[in-house]
Amino acid sequence: MKKLILKYLLEFIVIVFGVSLSFYVENYIENKKKDGLKNQSLNRILQNIETDIHDNNVNLKFHSGSLSSSYWLIKNKKKLSNFSRDTVGYHFSKAIDEVSYFVDNQEEYRTLQNSGYMELIENDELVKNLQKKYSEHTFMKTIEAQIIERSKKLMEFQFINSSIMNDTILGVYKFNKKFTGNLNIPNNVFDRIIDKAFFDWFYIRSIKRRLKDDSLIIKQINKEINTK
Repeated sequence: MKKLILKYLLEFIVIVFGVSLSFYVENYIENKKKDGLKNQSLNRILQNIETDIHDNNVNLKFHSGSLSSSYWLIKNKKKLSNFSRDTVGYHFSKAIDEVSYFVDNQEEYRTLQNSGYMELIENDELVKNLQKKYSEHTFMKTIEAQIIERSKKLMEFQFINSSIMNDTILGVYKFNKKFTGNLNIPNNVFDRIIDKAFFDWFYIRSIKRRLKDDSLIIKQINKEINTK
């Protein structure tokens, strides 16, 4: 009787162990699959961030050039006649025309959010930094819109008081403009330039901070992907 009980007990243990092992293996395989998909999404986000960094460096150059020309105009507004009209036209063009349109790709990040794979990321700081990044993108686009709006308010003045020195279509974007108007420029024009310059300055600060934070996120993603 004892041998029979022992036999059934051993069979029960073997069955339980087998079922448990089967569940463990299935769970392990499923987790590995999810982890792989998570890393796949992170790799794509990594590529998007590298594109963002490139675009932000270009935008940084644009807005820094615009701000520099705005400073030049403000500094020399009472003595513009001392400079060539080509120089004055160049700085007005840079101060007014240089704007940017930041276009980011948030699709992969939203996919990571909606799939639930975000919960598989072990580094909580990475999760927070990704959330912060895409929230800041929305804010940065708002600042860009303010800059573009202020640029548009100055374009009519520029169109009336300058001429393009290059006959090609691309010449418009090379700032080859000669100032043809009265060099005694109204204060309200400079007020608008100062207004735009402030937003350029603020946007430059935002870009620099974003570049620094994106570099950190890249390190965190690489570490997350290569942890296992």
